[in-house]
Amino acid sequence: MKILLSSIAKNDIRLLMRVFCAEHKQKGIDFLESLKVCINTIALDTERPRDISIRMMEDFPVNIHYIFENEETLFVTAIFRS
Repeated sequence: MKILLSSIAKNDIRLLMRVFCAEHKQKGIDFLESLKVCINTIALDTERPRDISIRMMEDFPVNIHYIFENEETLFVTAIFRS
């Protein structure tokens, strides 16, 4: 499956990396690794709603907003701190 990030999602990731690194240097790296795992888990889900969906990360107070554009593309639209 192809995973695409919107420019907004990319900026959100950069901002959250800075926020978490300010709290603790390793926390930014941990966030990025956890985000990768969460997005890959979304991509492997068999249920693929047609509308924009939201998944909360387990280890961080962050919501991932995404949509399946077709059977082969997961488009991450935004990533918000909750």
